[in-house]
Amino acid sequence: MGFAVVVDSTADLLPEEYKALDVHMVPLSVLIDGETFKDQFEISSEQFYERMAAAENLPQSSQPTPYDFEQMYNTLAEKGYDGVIAIHIAGVLSGTIESSRAAAEQVDIDVRVLDGARAGATAPVALVVEQICKMRNEGATLDEAEAKAKELLATAEFLVAPETLENLLKGGRLSADQVKNASLLNIKPIFTFNEKGILNAYGKAKGMRGVIKTFVSEVENRTNEHGVLRIRFCHSGNLKPIEDMKAALAEAGIEYIDGGTCPCGAIISTHLGPGALGIGILPANA
Repeated sequence: MGFAVVVDSTADLLPEEYKALDVHMVPLSVLIDGETFKDQFEISSEQFYERMAAAENLPQSSQPTPYDFEQMYNTLAEKGYDGVIAIHIAGVLSGTIESSRAAAEQVDIDVRVLDGARAGATAPVALVVEQICKMRNEGATLDEAEAKAKELLATAEFLVAPETLENLLKGGRLSADQVKNASLLNIKPIFTFNEKGILNAYGKAKGMRGVIKTFVSEVENRTNEHGVLRIRFCHSGNLKPIEDMKAALAEAGIEYIDGGTCPCGAIISTHLGPGALGIGILPANA
């Protein structure tokens, strides 16, 4: 029957994409003001943004249990799958991958558990998942898919910038003085995942217009180096920056493959707050 593809909810696929790609998902849990929700099952991204804006404290997330993954893997085995490719949020960001690994040791189906690594989470992981599903549909073996997924997860990139700095202040990433000075000058920090999946500072720009200019420049540089890119856009409640960036890419004459648009999930949105703009990047020929 071939292999199944499993992700956690931080991959930020849309409901229709899970169905179209035949991808299975195990959710993280989100804690907001004392209430716990299964991410994407009991609370949508849009509902999460609303609750986050009204919350006194930053939301928290918790990983699925090994039993959650064990149930999923046993179900897939019963359906006749020969194996599983499980792609998860980087281990430095969440213990989700450890739960998946623990479950993989307890089931009778061959589960290959992969760390999101440089792809980290959200849009870049979704781009990798799409390519692995394409390989599966073309008859790739579990070994071939695992090797390719590892390669792509080390290649995919993420650039993201917040609209406001409030969550970065609450989360301790920026000091009150840094936020005050940046806000006065309308400076937006830009972040990326490093090779381990840690969200690190990448640069800064003046206003969201400056962020878009920087992103377009980075896309152009990578296009010149790698050829046409597949780009997946993500946001935390505001689509306008994405529309503006697409217009800027068109104006610059940069050819790319649109990998879709998705809301940033709970973990990234908690770090960056409402209104963030992010892009996942993967060379189309990778």
